[in-house]
Amino acid sequence: MNKQTQEKTNWGMSYGELVWNQFSKSRLNVACLIFVAVLFFAAVLAPFLANDKPFVIRINGQLHFPLFKNLQPTDYCILLTAVVGLSQLQLIRRNRRRVEPSVRGSVLWRQLSISCAIIIVGILLICVFVPRRLDATDYRAMVASGNAAGAVFAPIPYGYERTDLASRQQPPSRQHWLGTNDVGADVLCRLIHGSRISLSVGFVAVGISCVIGVVVGAILGYFGGKIDFIGMRIVEIVMAIPVFFLIITIVAFFPRSLINIMIIIGITSWTGNARFIRAEFLKLRKQDFVQAAVSLALPLRSILFRHMLPNGIAPVLVNATFGVSSAIFIEAALSFLGFGVTPPTPSWGQMLSLGVSTTGGFLWWLTLFPGLAIFLTVMAYNLVGEGLRDAIDPQLTSSRLAGVKGA
Repeated sequence: MNKQTQEKTNWGMSYGELVWNQFSKSRLNVACLIFVAVLFFAAVLAPFLANDKPFVIRINGQLHFPLFKNLQPTDYCILLTAVVGLSQLQLIRRNRRRVEPSVRGSVLWRQLSISCAIIIVGILLICVFVPRRLDATDYRAMVASGNAAGAVFAPIPYGYERTDLASRQQPPSRQHWLGTNDVGADVLCRLIHGSRISLSVGFVAVGISCVIGVVVGAILGYFGGKIDFIGMRIVEIVMAIPVFFLIITIVAFFPRSLINIMIIIGITSWTGNARFIRAEFLKLRKQDFVQAAVSLALPLRSILFRHMLPNGIAPVLVNATFGVSSAIFIEAALSFLGFGVTPPTPSWGQMLSLGVSTTGGFLWWLTLFPGLAIFLTVMAYNLVGEGLRDAIDPQLTSSRLAGVKGA
């Protein structure tokens, strides 16, 4: 396909299709996006990929389903969020073909609001009605002793909480592909379950920072004047504070829990989003469609978040990908320093610290594999963010190429 044919084809594309067409031109961008997708599904399906409880087992002639019976509320919450999120993506894809462009934005925000409400209500109901179960039965030992039969285990038949001192500090082998830690827990199993912690912190913290940043930036950019002047001085003061040391200070005053880490990272990383939205709203507030909405006396909430925000959200979406990688790195650093989640909950930073602090000396596999997981995940999100930024703003890519040619 020549250049003229490509340009004619692009005229029939929507904005999202144009961005994807530009983004997918780079194989590195596509490869990083595939890696992020694989990591996402590994985190969502972690109990079904690495678990010491079988899918099905026959005990005394009766079939039992221990894995499904012992799913925790956290597992149901993650599955619910993933299902609703994937359903939302499917609805967006379908509406792109069936809904008129003039009302597509309002339909999208309505669907997002419904999806968020379903997730919040579902999580609350799960936390209230789904009990936390503790099953300490060693099903593998039952099968080995002949007390049970017909067991179907996960691909990695180990639990991240179960210890085996007889297998402690073993290097990678056929039985434990990535070795074991100082208490005999399988490293690959803990890596898979640790991806849940990293991605949960990344997405939830970025969600909190986006909400705060969008609200603050929208108000500053829309009103301008003294409100903008005072608000930007506050934003600059927050930006001047070293974020990582601020997070360590705040964490020291609160119990070590995953929710506290998510909230703390979220409320200390909103300034970038606020600046992006403010800049976009300063440009949009003089547009004709905004002036028309003001002349019709529409509510301020409708003007800001229904008419202006869909036209200025693109920079925030790009910045969110960088925010996810930053949140993952901060969580890993906190866990490495001992301020993260409490054991036995697995975390990549916590696993990395065991490789250099274990009493058995330096264990290279406890340093290499968690370090690679952190490095590859952060790099993939950063490269996806750069690819989105270049796809949304092609002039940035053109200016870079012109600078290289001029040099």
